Amino acid sequence: MIVNGIDLGSLDGLGDGAETLELPPVVPGRTVHIDADFLAYQTTYEKDGDDKTFEDMKHNAETAVNSLRGLAGAETVHLHLTPSTSNKGGRYELAHLKEYQGNRIEKPKPRYLGIMREWMVKRFPGTLHQFCEADDGMSSAQYAAIERGERHLSIIASKDKDLNMVPGLHVNWSTGQITDTWNEEDEDDFGYVELYDHVMPSGTVKELKGFGQKFFWGQMLIGDSADNISGLPAIPGHVMNFIKPTQAVLKAKAILEDETATDAKREKAEKVIAERKDGQCGPATAILVLDMIDNPRTAYHTIKNIYKRYGEAVGFTHYKTGDPVAWGKAFASEGQLLWMRQQATDANCVLNYWRRCAA
Repeated sequence: MIVNGIDLGSLDGLGDGAETLELPPVVPGRTVHIDADFLAYQTTYEKDGDDKTFEDMKHNAETAVNSLRGLAGAETVHLHLTPSTSNKGGRYELAHLKEYQGNRIEKPKPRYLGIMREWMVKRFPGTLHQFCEADDGMSSAQYAAIERGERHLSIIASKDKDLNMVPGLHVNWSTGQITDTWNEEDEDDFGYVELYDHVMPSGTVKELKGFGQKFFWGQMLIGDSADNISGLPAIPGHVMNFIKPTQAVLKAKAILEDETATDAKREKAEKVIAERKDGQCGPATAILVLDMIDNPRTAYHTIKNIYKRYGEAVGFTHYKTGDPVAWGKAFASEGQLLWMRQQATDANCVLNYWRRCAA
């Protein structure tokens, strides 16, 4: 993408979703909160035979930051980074069903990554988050602006889809499109999710995309493979009978509604319904649940009860000890891992959100 004559496509994936874009007018007082974890890695990554110097990397970082500021219509920037010494908000200890980020293969990091992080927060306003993740820093900053009545003065710029659940303004790193999670008709930030085909070299897979709280609830079902977060292992058969009944189940339900059906037929029909197998909790199944949900209260009670049914019928197991995990603890753990925090260092702020949902 070319922005005011600058080819962002040359900056390792920045602005690769559009050709030419005119920048929006600057909104006085607006700050763009930039995911500088991604930016630091991309600008310091070196291919074999690459002759980039650190000065080149700094130049690319400055160009990217200033371009993102322009795309966001922002007057100022704030860079958010997660240093190697960060405890990531205690997420390693909060995980029960899978090791947090346990699927990440250890490989050499760019040699200038550490000093690039340090340089970035000296060159620009920024924060190295020691007790949370950069995502939490961006999220909490945006929540704070909204609480001050300054929704229009905060905007998030990130390639990380997890931040899409945060209310407010978001600028698409690839296309420059600005999205607000606020729904004028419903007057809330509940948001939406939809199913789409993600084309990869190995083939096409179904994925969920969306914005607002509903995207968070989608992740509570399917998890997050990038961070090795489990989500719900499967949808109980009882729920599958409701959201995606098979022909056999539909026939069995018809028999049970037929007053003339014999006891033998009724018994057989009840068995068909009771023995429905659990369904894989992937995007294509999760969307069937999410399409029935249009507010936070329904989302909370519906998905909590699905966790409860799975916990009672199958059970959750701790990835490290092999011990049983109570369904409520599994539900809380997944929420604490996935939620983008309103208070950056408070792992329990998702519980406060749930209390508001349940009220």
